Amino acid sequence: MATAREEAAAGEVPCAPMFATETMAELSARQGRLADALAIYRHLLGAAASGAADEARVAKWKARLAELEGSAAGAPAAPVAAPAPRAPALPRVVAAPAGSLIIRDPVRSGQVVYAQGRDLIVIAPVHAGAQLLADGNIHVYGALKGRAVAGAQGRRDAEVFCLSLEAELVGVDAGYLLSDDVPPALRGAPARVFLTPEGACAAVALSAGKPVARLR
Repeated sequence: MATAREEAAAGEVPCAPMFATETMAELSARQGRLADALAIYRHLLGAAASGAADEARVAKWKARLAELEGSAAGAPAAPVAAPAPRAPALPRVVAAPAGSLIIRDPVRSGQVVYAQGRDLIVIAPVHAGAQLLADGNIHVYGALKGRAVAGAQGRRDAEVFCLSLEAELVGVDAGYLLSDDVPPALRGAPARVFLTPEGACAAVALSAGKPVARLR
């Protein structure tokens, strides 16, 4: 059986198509997995041929692909990766009437949860090594220690909300913050993550709001 890296070299995307996003491509490139990054960008450009992406985004992907191909041309061949361990079972899922995907159990290391076309609500901790993706917003009513990307298919107005920001990576669309990018004052605190008008990923404290006066 071919490994993910061998499939990437053959032009196959190294992950499920629903997780093949610009954010994942850039994360792969940053971690030195150029073959994976190249395969994801090629997959995105192939999908864009059907008109699923705007011209500016396609031009950006083409330029980035050419840049990565130039880097890969001068890099030594990467060793073949060992077969990935079997992923643990997914946590229990409960469908909400409004269409959001609700997860009531802790999301553990190695688990991946994707809310396609809707928001994702996790009423439990998200452990380090776990991954959350949603086409809409992500709400975590607990500690967020893994990775979370909202607006995974290009929705730039999506946001991530959590009660304790301890994420390895958190982002919206193609913008993201690594753990070292999070301001010290926000680590372990309630936070909101969003894209600025300039397209940069930012995190701010999540305000509890003003108390509501009781009616007499």
